[in-house]
Amino acid sequence: MSLSMVLRGAVRCNAANLVKSARITPLKSYSTLVANAQRRTLVQPLALAKIAAPVVRREISVSAPRMASAESSHTLLWTIERIVSAGLLAVIPAAFIAPSQVLDALLAISVVIHTHWGVEAMVVDYMRPSVVGNVLPKVAHIALIILSVATLGGLFYFIQNDVGLANGIKRFWAIKGKDAEKKA
Repeated sequence: MSLSMVLRGAVRCNAANLVKSARITPLKSYSTLVANAQRRTLVQPLALAKIAAPVVRREISVSAPRMASAESSHTLLWTIERIVSAGLLAVIPAAFIAPSQVLDALLAISVVIHTHWGVEAMVVDYMRPSVVGNVLPKVAHIALIILSVATLGGLFYFIQNDVGLANGIKRFWAIKGKDAEKKA
């Protein structure tokens, strides 16, 4: 029914009729004429759809999410995240220029916490309970915490019992491939 009404309106509003009317009307009137013709064509099916379809109300919440606690300050966490990110710009070169266990530990902590916050933001954004259920976001967050703690523990073990983080990376970069040995 509504399709036939749209098609009838399209016949009245075809290009030939619009061109004929454009010859005798100025440009401003032409645009008004086209807008009115389109409006007439679309109003009839919309009115029919409003009668046929039930009214669906949707309420949108503009309050803070329930997961955010009222006691914590998220602006303070955001500031700390930015300080750690800016601090990485100084810690990374310092750890390679003057390698020591203290700078290696500082590098390990700052890289792991920076990575943890980044992946946590992805988990919170993409593992929403309304999309994937209530269990999967909790499992993903617990897995992230376990992975971050294990990574930090492994880096501390490497710093304490081996050459250190910066020296280990330097040695890894110094490895030459088979192609480089043939050329030398």
